Amino acid sequence: MQGPIPKLTIDQLIEIVRAGGKIRTGIDIFNKQGRLILEKDVIVDDEKPLLNVKRFGIDKIPIIMANSGGLWDKEGNLVNADTGTGEAVATKPIQTDPPKKPQAPPQQQNTARDPQTEIDRKIEEIIELKGIASKKYAKAKDCFKQVLASIQNNGGKFDFDPIADMVSELFEFVALHENAFSYLTKEIFSYDDYLYNHSINVCTIGTVILKKFNENFSNVINKTLSNTTINIMQDEKTADNKAFSFYQRDEMRDISIGFFMHDLGKVLIDKKILNKPGKLTDSEFEEIKSHSTSKGLDLLEKNKMVNPYVKNISLYHHARLFEAEERCYPETKDPKEIPPYVKICKLADIYDAMTSKRCYKEALNPVGVVADIFHKYAEKDQLLQYILHSFVKSVGIYPPGSIVALTNGQLAYILDSEGPNLLPITDNNGVGLQKKQDILVMVKGVSSTGVKIDRRKPPVAPAEAFKMLPDFLLKTIFSEKKAN
Repeated sequence: MQGPIPKLTIDQLIEIVRAGGKIRTGIDIFNKQGRLILEKDVIVDDEKPLLNVKRFGIDKIPIIMANSGGLWDKEGNLVNADTGTGEAVATKPIQTDPPKKPQAPPQQQNTARDPQTEIDRKIEEIIELKGIASKKYAKAKDCFKQVLASIQNNGGKFDFDPIADMVSELFEFVALHENAFSYLTKEIFSYDDYLYNHSINVCTIGTVILKKFNENFSNVINKTLSNTTINIMQDEKTADNKAFSFYQRDEMRDISIGFFMHDLGKVLIDKKILNKPGKLTDSEFEEIKSHSTSKGLDLLEKNKMVNPYVKNISLYHHARLFEAEERCYPETKDPKEIPPYVKICKLADIYDAMTSKRCYKEALNPVGVVADIFHKYAEKDQLLQYILHSFVKSVGIYPPGSIVALTNGQLAYILDSEGPNLLPITDNNGVGLQKKQDILVMVKGVSSTGVKIDRRKPPVAPAEAFKMLPDFLLKTIFSEKKAN
C-alpha cells in the first residue's frame, strides 16, 4: 500500500530551484477557477513558474513519485521529499552503498495540443495578466498624481513612503512577469497624463531590463570566478552563498524607485513648454534640461532624499552613453562615469517616449524603436553592450502587441516575443480575418513552413495597427471596439 503523498510548501520548492535544483510534480496543478497553471510533466528549473503558482494562493504542491514526479538537486541527485507524514521537507540526496550513478530528471517531452485551445489559453493568459497589470497601473498612477499635487500644494514637499510601497509592489510584479509592461495601459491614442504614464512605464520597463542585466552580468562574473585555478573561496560549504551579484535585491528596489521618480522635476516645468508641438527655442530647451538637474535635485534635497541611486538617475538619465552622442546633458559628464542603472533608465526612457503618443507626434511601432535603439548604441563600450543586450532580451526584438508583415503576405499580431509566437490577423492578401487562426510558432524567426517576418516592410504604426485588429482580439485583450 502506498504511503501518504509527499507535499512540499511552495516556498520550499522555490528554495530548491534557487539552489540549482529541479522539480517535476507528476500531477497537473490547477488554480481555484480550474485553469491549468503548472503541467505534471514539466521540468521546473526556474522560480518563475512556482512564483506564479504561489500568486494563485496555492501553499503546497504534491509530488507524485509514481507518476515520474520528483526533486533533483543541482548535481542531478534524486532528493527524498517524503517524511512519512505528508508534510514533506527536502533532505540531502539519497546515498547508497555502493554509490549509484546520480539519477537525473528525464527529458521533457512535447505533447501535441489542439491549436484552437492553445490560442484560447494564450489569450486568456493575456487577459488575466492585463487585468492584474491594469489595477497596479491605476494604483501607481494615483500615487504619482498625489505626489505631484503635494509638491504643488506644499512648497515642493511630499510623502515618500507611499512611493516606496507602491514601487515595491510593482517591482515584485514585473520581476515575476517580465513581459507585464507590454500589457499595461499604453497611451497610444492620447497624450493626456503623459508624465504619470511615462513614469510608470519607465519604472516597469527599466526594472525588467535591470533584472535581466543583473542576472546576465553576474552569471558572467561567477562563471569567470568558477573557472579560475585559484580557489578564492576557501570555505567550500559557503561558496554557493557567496556568489557574486552586481546589484542586491534591496539595491534594485531603490533603483526602481529612481526609475519611477526620474522625471519628477518636470512638475515644476511650464506645461506649455513640455507640450509644445513645434521645435523648442534655446531658452526653452534649457528650461527642459533643468528638470533633471536643478529642479529635480532641489525636490530631492527639500525632501531630504539622499539615496544615491535616486539622485544619480535624476541627474544623469539624459547624459551621453558614448562620446559623440548629441543633445545630451549635463555635457560635462563622461560616459564612463555613468552608472549602469542610469544607462538602463535612459534606454527605458527613450523606448517609452518613442512608443507613446505626444501632442507633437504619433506613437511609433515598438519593433522599429527597438531596432533604432540597438543600432544607435551597438558596438560601443563593453558594459553598455551588456546593458543593450539586456534591453533587447527584455523588450524583445518583436515586442508583444506589435503587428508585423510576414513573407507570405499576411499581417500578424505578436503574442510572445520569444520565438516569436504570432497570431495571423489577415489572409495572404492583407484582408482582415474574423476567425482565430492557428498560432504561428517561430524558432529564431522562422516557422516550420519557412514563413518569416518580412524585414523589408516597415512595421505598422500602432494607431493603424489598432484598426486592423480582429474583433475577437479587441473584445478580449483590449475590451474595446473599433470606431465606425
